[in-house]
Amino acid sequence: MRKSILALLSSVLLIVFTIPNVHAHCPLCTMAVGTAVISAKYYGLDSTIIGLLVGGFGVSTGLWVSLKIKRYFKFQLSLIVFLSFILTVIPLLYLEKDSIYFPLLLIGQGDSFFNKVYWINKMLFGSIIGGVITLLSYLIHAQIKKVNGRVLFPFQGVVFNLVSLVISGIGLYFLFK
Repeated sequence: MRKSILALLSSVLLIVFTIPNVHAHCPLCTMAVGTAVISAKYYGLDSTIIGLLVGGFGVSTGLWVSLKIKRYFKFQLSLIVFLSFILTVIPLLYLEKDSIYFPLLLIGQGDSFFNKVYWINKMLFGSIIGGVITLLSYLIHAQIKKVNGRVLFPFQGVVFNLVSLVISGIGLYFLFK
C-alpha cells in the first residue's frame, strides 16, 4: 500500500516539475471571474451582480476553450461561447427566484402589446449583461493587439475584462440598492 502511494506521489511530482512554463492569460481571467462570483455571493451582493459575474465567467470560459482548439466548421467559436454561456447560466437560474420587471409604456394607452410589464430573472438579466460586457472587453483587447501588433501591458485581456465587470457591477449595485 505504501509503495503504491509513494509511486503515485512521485509520479505526480515528476509531472508537475517537468511541465514547461506557460504564459497564457485566459485561464487566469477565468479563475479571476470565478473567484469574483464566489466572493460576491459570500458578501451577500444582489443576484444581478452575481449574474453579471456568472455571465462573464461563462463567456470567458467559452472564449478560452474555443480559441485553444482547432477550427472544424464555420461559427465554431460562436457556438462554443454560446453553449458555454448557456451551460453555465441555466443551471444557476433555479437557485435564484428573484425577478425584476420592465414596464414598457411606449405607444397608446391601456392594454396594448407595447404597454406590457415584462419580468426577467435577476440572475439571467445580470448574466446577459456580463456576457455582453465580457465579449466587448475581449473584442477591445483583440483590436488593440491587432493594431499595435502586441498587447500594451501584461495581462491586458484580464485587466480589461475585470475592470469592465467591476464598473458594471458598481452600476448595478447602485441601480438595485
